[in-house]
Amino acid sequence: MAEEEKTTEQHKETKKSKTLVFVVIAIVIVMIIALVFVAFSMLGGSDDEPRERAQAPQNIAPQENGIATSSSRTNYISVGPLYPIAQPFIVNLVTQSGRRYLKTSVTLELSNIKLKNEIDVKAAIVQDTINEIISSKSIEEIVTSKGKERLKNEITTRLNEFLADGHIKSIFFTEFVIQ
Repeated sequence: MAEEEKTTEQHKETKKSKTLVFVVIAIVIVMIIALVFVAFSMLGGSDDEPRERAQAPQNIAPQENGIATSSSRTNYISVGPLYPIAQPFIVNLVTQSGRRYLKTSVTLELSNIKLKNEIDVKAAIVQDTINEIISSKSIEEIVTSKGKERLKNEITTRLNEFLADGHIKSIFFTEFVIQ
């Protein structure tokens, strides 16, 4: 009878230890899920979608045939004239430590060939505008693909404000290095 009590007690202790292990595992899983959610939110997750939808109407650029489309949706089959900006942009990003920078090269897709002459004349203004926009960004704003798309849209909108012979259809980052 003493042996039965010992086995019953051992059986109860093993049940308690198994239950404790399962509870600890469940807590660890919940914590991992919470960390993934927080990381996803901070790096441009679903929180950014409402802002992107709110900005979408501002990023609509007219095309030559009169049909309006978003500047981020380019028809890659019929790409307009390309204008590579000669010098890469190297700017400090907005950070608390001030030790992060971005090196990027930009190519502009133009609506027509006449726009090349206007951009040649206004090259300093174009470069200054792009420099100003890029240097105002933090690493968190541009590290995601959505962030890069927003950056392209902002540059396109600002450059189109002072162009008369056509408009910029899209922007391509041919180099994008964050250090």
